Amino acid sequence: MYNRIFISCLLLLILFACKNEDKKPADTGASTKDSLSEKQSLTDTYFFKTMEGTIAGKPVVMHIVKAADRIDANYYYVEQGQTIFLTRNWEKTSGDSVYLIEITNITSGKSPSLAMAISADGIKGTWTSGDATTSYPIDLKESAIQPSINVVAIGAVDSAQYLKFKKDTPTLKTAVSVIAAADENQAWLNEKVKGFLGAGSKGDSPGLPMQQVVNNKVKQAVDGYGAEVDSSIVGIADDGPHYFLNREYEAIGNVLFNQNGYLVLSMYSYAYTGGAHGNYGTSMYCFDVTAKKQLSLGDLLSIDSTTMQQLLEQHYRKQYAVPASTPLNTRLFVKKLEPNNNFYFSPKGLGFSYAPYEIASYADGEIKVWIPFAELKPYLNADFVKRMQL
Repeated sequence: MYNRIFISCLLLLILFACKNEDKKPADTGASTKDSLSEKQSLTDTYFFKTMEGTIAGKPVVMHIVKAADRIDANYYYVEQGQTIFLTRNWEKTSGDSVYLIEITNITSGKSPSLAMAISADGIKGTWTSGDATTSYPIDLKESAIQPSINVVAIGAVDSAQYLKFKKDTPTLKTAVSVIAAADENQAWLNEKVKGFLGAGSKGDSPGLPMQQVVNNKVKQAVDGYGAEVDSSIVGIADDGPHYFLNREYEAIGNVLFNQNGYLVLSMYSYAYTGGAHGNYGTSMYCFDVTAKKQLSLGDLLSIDSTTMQQLLEQHYRKQYAVPASTPLNTRLFVKKLEPNNNFYFSPKGLGFSYAPYEIASYADGEIKVWIPFAELKPYLNADFVKRMQL
């Protein structure tokens, strides 16, 4: 059940597969040429980079993806090792800078923010505390860390307009960007990623280059927009407004960890299909690059469900300031916080991500609970401990 929630937004992209003469497409922003072997730079329209440097003088590692005008990033302090997820600051326009907010105290509106400028030489900017009283410099360069697997960002973006109304023009915007293996010898990873996107459906033949798979997903949404609107306007007045017919579909992948023979990917997806707000979620995918397989939680640790539940609840309360005396279901939809299949790991801990509505309200956003490996060490599998150098 859990992964269905997280990838539902991605699957919506696949539903729009009918041709429509009223679409008005924009540039895709990507060639049909398979560019997996090309080296990406910080000035490219699409890139993935692992960056190293400092924030407030403390060593950090950041993973950042640029997909046309979209940015996805996460970072961790080397000493602590906990992944800090970043989201766009929608109150600020991008211009020549990138404005991001840490997803650490989102519901209070007091999360730290990052303002960064990206150039060919690296990333510089300013980290500002949630109360706006403290600021520190950001200084990052391309990382020299040897990755488990060399990866790049592959993406496409497009839009369409519905032109049959006289007074307004509903619009579709769609974008897909994924992390893909740059090495042809690691094609197994790209086949996995294609599967996450629903490849194998209309227009996708076996062995299709990753760039073409991404292009197809975007094209399917554009081509189907007119038919989708046609099916939604029965009995609707022509004079509008028709803002509820606007559509937006977005998927953007990133790396969370890429060392020690392991690779951890995230895939954020968003879908607006009318109504008060869009739906979104982040799917996590953990891989053993050496064995060329996707990991289950049992590949990392052996632990009974009661102990895992207790650890999750303990760290949820700590991270979200919920007193031990407060029943969980006063803040969540559940009385017990159990692990799901949407897990990830960082250099020093294990995390679980829960989508809006999965265990809490939409206003609570995505809930991520992180448990340090130090507290899980009695349960970690020996091979995992050895490879992670714990």
